[in-house]
Formats: sequence, C-alpha cells, structure tokens
Amino acid sequence: MSYFLKEIFGDTARVRILEELAERWGEKLSASELARMTDISEKTVYNHLHKLEKVGIVISISGRPTQYGLNPEDQRALSIALIEDEEYLRRIKLSIETSPDDVPSGIIEPARASYLSLLNNNKNFHTPFDMNNIKIEGESK
Repeated sequence: MSYFLKEIFGDTARVRILEELAERWGEKLSASELARMTDISEKTVYNHLHKLEKVGIVISISGRPTQYGLNPEDQRALSIALIEDEEYLRRIKLSIETSPDDVPSGIIEPARASYLSLLNNNKNFHTPFDMNNIKIEGESK
C-alpha cells in the first residue's frame, strides 16, 4: 500500500478507511475487518462508513455482517483507486531503479498491469475523461 492519501490529507480515520478500501478495489469488507486493519474502533469505522456511503463513495451490501467497498459507479472512488494503484507502481519502479537486486522475483511483471492499463483495454468502461489521450509509459498507441 502506498498511503498516498495520508501524505496529502494526514493520518485520519477516514483516510485510513479509504486507503484500505482502495487497496482492495472490488472486494467487500465488514466494519470489523476494517477496524482491525486500520486500528480504529468499530464504532468509529461505522460512523465514517455511514458518512462515506451517504455521499456515494462507499456502497454496502446487506448481510451478516454488512459488507462495504468503494462504489465502482462513483468517479471519486474510481479516482482514489486509480491514484492509489499508480502511486504503488511508481514506488515499485523507483525501488527497482534505486536497488534492483533487492526486488523479489515475481514482483515486476504483475506490477505492470495497472488500473489505467485495464481501463484502456476495457472499451465498455466509462470515465469522465478521455482515456485515449492518456499515454501509459512503455505502451505504444
């Protein structure tokens, strides 16, 4: 995880929750799982999830327990996941450039697939910006 949101907005409970959800894009987590991952009380996690759900960034799936995740239909949630992914890849690239012998084998190839690469290859996915104008390093148009 890159913790880019913490670097920009500070280490708050809501930022920690968003970062955990962004790291697990497409997965659903319970409030108790998020509380354990973020070292925040379950009550505080519920309060923040409720507020994030109210503005549409987070969705919930009823059940026992209720599961939460970033809303794939919300452009703000998508942007958070995209930036989280690209920052993670940037840091891997930086680590490879500064000390390539310290990078475990098997890390480099899977890291090449980013959200932007996936979005460029999925013509049915709609974003608020034109993906055809975004050049991904190392890709030819």
